[in-house]
Amino acid sequence: MSDDLIGFWKWFLKGSGGKPGYKRVVNRWIFVHFLIGILIAALVKVDLSTCANAVLLPLVGILIGLSFAWVGNAQALMQTSEIERLGDYHEGGFIEYVYAYQTAILTILATLVIWGLAGLHVFDQRWPTSHSAAVYFVVKTILFLLASLTLRTCWNVVLGAQWMLLTQKRIKDHVKKSEESDGNR
Repeated sequence: MSDDLIGFWKWFLKGSGGKPGYKRVVNRWIFVHFLIGILIAALVKVDLSTCANAVLLPLVGILIGLSFAWVGNAQALMQTSEIERLGDYHEGGFIEYVYAYQTAILTILATLVIWGLAGLHVFDQRWPTSHSAAVYFVVKTILFLLASLTLRTCWNVVLGAQWMLLTQKRIKDHVKKSEESDGNR
C-alpha cells in the first residue's frame, strides 16, 4: 500500500502502511498537553479574547513563519535522491514524510483559527461565555492544550527537517565510501 498514491485525508485516517496520520497529533503527549492546558487555564484569570489578542495570536504568527520556513527546507530535502531512497525503508513509505509536514501545518492553522475565534470574542460573548464557569474552563483548557500542541508541533517540524538533513549527509557519506571501496578493488 505504501507505493500507492493516496490522498492526505485517507492517510490521516488510515495511514499508508504505517500508523494513521492523526496519531502524530493524538498520542501519549496529548496527556501532557492536557495537563498544561488545565494548569494554564487555572492560572490565567483573564478572558480568552484578551489571551488571544495579547499573547497567543502574535505568538502563533511567529510559529507559523518558523514552521513554514522549515517545511520549505524539508521539502527541498525530500526532493533529494537520498531522502527518496530512505522512504523505501519506512513502513509508511515516502508519502509518510510529505504528509507528516502537512499534518503539522494543519495543526498550526486549526489552532490559529480557533484562537482567532477566541480573539473575536466568540467564546466570551456567544458560547459558552464566562457565566457558564465549568464549560468555559473546559473550552479554555482545550484552547491552551492546542497552544501547547502547536508549540510541540512547530518544534517537531524543526527537528524533522534537521533529522532529514543529517540523514541525507550520512547516506551521501555511505554512498561515497561504497563507491571508493568499489573503485579500489
